[in-house]
Amino acid sequence: ARNLTRLCHAGITIALGTDGNTPYAAHVEIEDMVAAGMSPMGAIVAATANSARFLGMDDAGVLAAGMSADFIVLDANPLDNITNTRLIRDVYLRGEHVDR
Repeated sequence: ARNLTRLCHAGITIALGTDGNTPYAAHVEIEDMVAAGMSPMGAIVAATANSARFLGMDDAGVLAAGMSADFIVLDANPLDNITNTRLIRDVYLRGEHVDR
């Protein structure tokens, strides 16, 4: 946590990375990022745009024209409480709704 805080304050780009084997591993990692001092928005950007860029995925990571349009719809704002990323209402892949 101390290192993450130092890296963020130094302006280093942070990306989400986990080798967890549980469905909520990414959510836990994002929550840990916020607990370490990142803003909720910073943790979300690390998990989306920064991770896609790190992996060389030029058409993913942000919602914009020409992008893949993979996203989730939440029941509550994660900027108010980062644990709200777990409250997934809908999933879209390449702009198409996924019937979960």
